[in-house]
Amino acid sequence: MSTPSDSSKEKLDTRILIIFLIMFTEVLGFSMVAPVIPFLALSLGLNQLQIGIILSIFSICQLFASPVTGKLSDHYGRKPLLIVSQISTFTGFILLGLANEVWILILARLVDGLLGSNMTVSQAYISDVTEPENRTKVYGYSSAVFGAALIFGPFIGGTLSTISYATPMFFAAGVCLVSILLVVIFLPESLEVKEDKVQITLNDILPIEDAKRFFRNSQIRKLLILFFLYSLGFMLFISTFALFAETQIKVTAQEVGLFMAWIGVLRVFFQTALISPLQNAFGENKVLKIGILSMITAFTFLIFTTSFLFTFIPLVFLALGTGICRPVLTSKLSNSVEREETGSLLGVNNALMSIAQIITPIIGGAILYSLNSQILPIISASCFIIILIIWSFTVSEKDGFNDHRN
Repeated sequence: MSTPSDSSKEKLDTRILIIFLIMFTEVLGFSMVAPVIPFLALSLGLNQLQIGIILSIFSICQLFASPVTGKLSDHYGRKPLLIVSQISTFTGFILLGLANEVWILILARLVDGLLGSNMTVSQAYISDVTEPENRTKVYGYSSAVFGAALIFGPFIGGTLSTISYATPMFFAAGVCLVSILLVVIFLPESLEVKEDKVQITLNDILPIEDAKRFFRNSQIRKLLILFFLYSLGFMLFISTFALFAETQIKVTAQEVGLFMAWIGVLRVFFQTALISPLQNAFGENKVLKIGILSMITAFTFLIFTTSFLFTFIPLVFLALGTGICRPVLTSKLSNSVEREETGSLLGVNNALMSIAQIITPIIGGAILYSLNSQILPIISASCFIIILIIWSFTVSEKDGFNDHRN
């Protein structure tokens, strides 16, 4: 017979497992359609700039929807918000499958973007049902689930695109439907529903006051700028990677799916087997330099890449670089403030990242439409060269920065 504590532990593990399955299906569906949407848009007669604008619609919606969805789930419970957001994503996938005109494609991205903030609520649910001392480990497992979905999704989506561009969209909708059923049937609520009305302010969406406060601190300001430059350089390329590959390397949606799956495999490998030993051997500062140099190397190779098979080589450096840079920069950022301010600082950083995700598809699309495709990796490489210069001139091996908190 199980003791009460054993029963509680079993229940806790079951809820986390269900959330992992939900996260897996969510990312799987998203990553399945990601390499296909630009090719669907091209088939509808859109140019690269127009496609870049459409790709930014989702990020614009998420900038506003993600914090609002999170706050609504704090009041009305995680389960109803998960169901609403997943129905939104399901509807978006169905519309993508039916998109034989541009307005349907735009509507699909609007519907998914405005309400489909599943990941925000899923992460909040994990926080609800785990003890603080286990939270880091569980979030680590969730990252592995995320990474696994990023491997299989692009491969499945690219392969199904050989049938038609609508096929991966409907398949993703089917995967999303499974996720909805998991929530409705198996997932219990993790919060007590509050009866008072929820109040949402502008600062919940755009943390302007927090941003002003943190930017007064020279060390934090520098880290936020570095993270924004990282987001700008990486997202400028990756958000329009399919269009870049179609223009310069002359590949299909299936081949782009293979590229993205390759990046997913490498990131999982690097994050589990390589990055931790590197940090233990060299320390965060030197490891970050390795990551920055890897990104510069990747983009330099991509400037001259015109071969399908050769493209897999610079993507090794891209996966290594992003696998290093983002965790190290996040760690530096989190450690720059007291624990009670970490959430506010990461909220400001997420808002800056969202801005980068909004503007980069438009800039990338404009470059591919009006300039040589090689300009895209040149600008991305330039962002990381600037990061390397700032880091080299401001970092002290002892404490990370020459200047301390004000």
